[in-house]
Amino acid sequence: MHRRGSWQSSRPMRGGIVLAVLLWFGLTIAFTASAANPGEPAAIATLRADQARTAAQLEAEARRLRIASKDPAFRAWAMLAEAEFANDQEHAEAALSGIDQAIAQADALKLPDLRFEALIRLSTILVNRGKSKETADVLAKMQAMVEAGDNRRWRALWLHERGVLERKQGNFEQARALFVQALGLFRDIGDRSMEARELNSIGNLDGRTGRFSDAVAMHTDALAISRKAGDKAETARSLRMLGVLYRNLDDEELASRYLLEALDYVEERNRREAIALHGELIGAFTRLEKLAEAEYHGQQAVQLAERSGSHPNRVNAFTRMAELRLLQGQLVDAERWVEKANASYPHVAVRDKTLVDIARLRLLAARNQTAQALKEADTVLANVRDLGDRIIERSVLDLLSELQLRAGDAASAFATRKAHQQLDKELAIDVAARRIALLESSLARERAEADRQLLQRDNDIQALRLNRQRLLGIAMLVGLGTLLAIAALLYARYRSTLRHRNELRASRDELQRVANTDALTGLANRHAAARALDERLGRIPEPLTVMLLDLDEFKRINDGHGHQAGDAVLREAAARMRAALPSGALLGRWGGEEFIVILDGEPGREPAAIAEGVRAALASGPVVFEGVTIPVTVSIGLATAFSGDGIDALLAEADAALYRAKDAGRNRVVYGGKTRMPA
Repeated sequence: MHRRGSWQSSRPMRGGIVLAVLLWFGLTIAFTASAANPGEPAAIATLRADQARTAAQLEAEARRLRIASKDPAFRAWAMLAEAEFANDQEHAEAALSGIDQAIAQADALKLPDLRFEALIRLSTILVNRGKSKETADVLAKMQAMVEAGDNRRWRALWLHERGVLERKQGNFEQARALFVQALGLFRDIGDRSMEARELNSIGNLDGRTGRFSDAVAMHTDALAISRKAGDKAETARSLRMLGVLYRNLDDEELASRYLLEALDYVEERNRREAIALHGELIGAFTRLEKLAEAEYHGQQAVQLAERSGSHPNRVNAFTRMAELRLLQGQLVDAERWVEKANASYPHVAVRDKTLVDIARLRLLAARNQTAQALKEADTVLANVRDLGDRIIERSVLDLLSELQLRAGDAASAFATRKAHQQLDKELAIDVAARRIALLESSLARERAEADRQLLQRDNDIQALRLNRQRLLGIAMLVGLGTLLAIAALLYARYRSTLRHRNELRASRDELQRVANTDALTGLANRHAAARALDERLGRIPEPLTVMLLDLDEFKRINDGHGHQAGDAVLREAAARMRAALPSGALLGRWGGEEFIVILDGEPGREPAAIAEGVRAALASGPVVFEGVTIPVTVSIGLATAFSGDGIDALLAEADAALYRAKDAGRNRVVYGGKTRMPA
């Protein structure tokens, strides 16, 4: 589940140092826990902070301590620890029973700290099992305790638990406001681990609602704080959150690096985090077409989920496994994983239920049960929009448009695709620009540091001049030597700064190139094509024509011959289109199997004739991949810009023409409402 390091030595002194460090660390944990819970015994606090042993081992140790003690307060705290460890093993009934006993003992012994800690654990168990009403009742009891006193830690914990409930119910803005309040209180208290937890909770909501730059900042701050605090569990969570965020930004390579690093921080007790990480790695490696790695992490996720995972963990692992099996074409096995996920449906919150619904939709689509899939898709989309998770909404819109087009409802598919494009626009973030800004910020900091050092050196020089006047010849020699040393240091610093600046410029240029180029075909990507179109529209009244081209039956090529064959078809199609177009035309990949061409006025050649040449070039012969011939045709929609037309209107006209070409039978050109049949 994670890598471990080992360090051994036979020297008594080194062994003594290790023993001292371990003793200090244990005392630090106990002191910190006691500061948070003044009434909690140090032995119980140390046991609860232990992440290296399994939950079963810790539960047995807590039971042993409880039985051995004659102190009623100690026994009550040990009972709560037993319940916590039972919950870690997904023994819900034992956990709830232990918490009920701890609350009863807290009331009998008048231990408010114990009662509040027990209510927190009860709230966590209930909310993770989708029991919102029962959770609200527990929160009301916590509120009464908070308002009866002036304990800022209690108030912060209560606010956090309220935020979790609001998040589970899809009320993201209310949840964020509560997490922000809790963050302020934990900062005032000085609890760094809890501060990192609140930052991650806020960043999680920012990522789901499309505020990606804010989410990056929150998770990065949480990672720095948790590492400094030595909190491995929150460090793993911070890295996972960053990995998930970059997955939503389609940077699967960077995401997989964050997720794999997070596994290094997962300790034996923290199995839920391990399940979540392996689940995310299934999706990341699937997108990267590293199916062996995806299969490995899939097996890890489902084994852990089946053995000790919570219902949300199981939904995450099983739906990811179903998605992998669908991509592999193993429909029967995919259906089995969907059914296993569905078994947890009554026990999870709204968002996890939506993940199961989407997995079922994908299975229906793969089985060509289009009518049933469309019927369920409308309901799922409505639920997702109520939830407010815009990342999931984008995924559902993409699936819905594919189902509508398969059903022959081109008009609805067009409307759904427009909604998808609008959501993409709202969620857009210029990742390359953000990285360049970070590089430039780093350069500015280095320049400021160089200036500070120069100022310090100037002060030293002034001091040397004064000494020179006092000590005459000896001081002159010392001053000269110091001056030469300073000059050498300044020159070295200048050379270093110059080298860093050149490296940063080269990195920025490379990032800009990568940000504007489609990696598979070498064409301009959607961002670069849209920017070029916007610039050329500014030159109207010069004539400007846009073509939208979509490879026909491309999904059938992927399903029938595999994704590598599909990639080969995309590359060959790009090469043929580039050869058939005039030198001044801009060709770009618009997304998936869809391309865009931007034509300025071509003397002696009509745009429709150029489009027909492109269509003929693609249909001129099949693509040969590993000895298999794959026929390729394309449907093309054209639109011409006139004075006053905006980019959205021009693209909408071309898109509508493309859908008419598809609806009319594919392999043809549609321009201004007129269809040109293939020769």
